[in-house]
This record gives sequence, structure tokens and C-alpha cells, in this order.
Amino acid sequence: MSSTAQAVGFSFVERLAQDLRDERLELPAFPEAVLRIQRALQSPDTSTDDVVRILSSEPALAARLLRMANSAEFRRTETNITDLRTAVARMGFNMVRSIAVAFAMRQLRRKDTYSPTAQLQLEQAWEESLATSATCFVITKRFTRLNPDQALLVGLLHILGRLYIIMRSKDAPELSDVDMRQIIEGWHATIGKAILESWGLPEELQHAVEHQDELDVEQDGNVSMTDVLLAAKLLAKGETDGTKFPALRRLGVAAKDGASPMAAHEDEVRSVRASLSE
Repeated sequence: MSSTAQAVGFSFVERLAQDLRDERLELPAFPEAVLRIQRALQSPDTSTDDVVRILSSEPALAARLLRMANSAEFRRTETNITDLRTAVARMGFNMVRSIAVAFAMRQLRRKDTYSPTAQLQLEQAWEESLATSATCFVITKRFTRLNPDQALLVGLLHILGRLYIIMRSKDAPELSDVDMRQIIEGWHATIGKAILESWGLPEELQHAVEHQDELDVEQDGNVSMTDVLLAAKLLAKGETDGTKFPALRRLGVAAKDGASPMAAHEDEVRSVRASLSE
């Protein structure tokens, strides 16, 4: 890492630490309704009605939640849901958070206030987030007893550290493209974990985000969300070798006779991804 990238990387982390101390860690340029939902979900006392009131202030976000609640992959009943309260109650707060974050990222990539490099990085982060979250959801649903909704959430949120750096890069115009890539590579997991911690998300999700780049490291204990996130990232890269990548083997999605068992669920992954990106 160049001296410039290293210095700015430390500056990002120092700013992040200050934001944490001030209890005001929020991603700049996220829609206000999404930030309000995030703040509300940090409190254990938040009710379904509280979330509905916030959603009602952003019609486009509310419409996305209703579409997701009635989509083939996420509907919990045969009856169409037509009101927000029922949608929130049936989908749960994890799904509301996921839909809100996906909505925010979709809005963010449409802004024209970022440099061409930052715009490209935002687009890449968006595409990776969609692919990873959909794969996390299906892996968890088909190959584990873990919570698929939490898996979808960690798949979406694993790029938060990268988003933070990209958004803050407007304050450091001296950075070159190479410097930005180095900062993202060196700091995004640490920053992402800190954001999830400040949001009060479970330690299991924090651990997954913090260790998301340890693709060839054997994890301890039972199959976890860290395994799910690692496997989803590997499959997105076309990696299926369970002897080289333990997470694939632990989840049972490593290649057998040249093909991963996930190949049978490709249509489901595409459907989940399409639901998130609409």
C-alpha cells in the first residue's frame, strides 16, 4: 500500500472511530428514510407500527417492500399482502432492513456526484452485493439450518465498509485509483464490522463481515454465517474446490464430479437477485 493510501486509510478509521464515539455512524448519501429505519431497528422497543410510519414517508421504499412480500421467493402465504403493517409483520425486521439497504444502494448508484472511478466502484459493489446476498439466502435455505433472512442480510451488508470508503473518498481528491483500491482492500472488512457493531447487529454477522476475505481459512466450530458468506463469495468467483476452500466443503456445496450442488438452484438464486434489484 502506498504511503498516501496508508495515511488516508488511517484517516478513514480515525474518522470512523470518532463517529462511533459520537454515536453518529451513518453512511453519507443514504436516503433519510433508510437511516431512520436503521436507527429505529437499533432499539429493542421498536414496534411494527413504528417501522410502518417510517416506511410510509418514503412511498418508493414502501412499494418495494410490498413487491418483495408478494414475490414468489419471499411470500409467506398464498394471500396477496396489500398493507404495510401486514408486510412488515410477516417479513420481519431482518427483511425490512435488507430491503431498505438494497433500496439505498440502488438510489446511491444513480447519483452523479461521484467521480467516474467512485461511480464504477459503486456499481461493482451493488452487483456484488446482489449476487452474494442471493447466493447466501439460497445456500442457507437449502444446505443449513441457519436463518436465510439473516444470511440475505449479511450478503447485502458485507460491502458496507467499501461503501463507506467510496462515499468518504469525495473528501480526499488527492487519492489515485490505485490508492482507492488499496484502501478498500486493506480497510473495508474492519470498517464494515464496526458499522454492523454500531448498528447493534448480532456478533455472528459482525464476525462474517470482519473475516470475509479469509477465503481459504478453516473456521472453527459449527457451520456459521461466516462459512455462508465465504462460500457465496467463492461461488460468485467461480470457485468450487472444497479441498482448497474449506467453507465450500463445510456447507456441502463444493464441486462433485465437476459441478457444485448449487448448480441445481441457479434459477432460485436468479429469482432472489431479481427480486432485490427490481
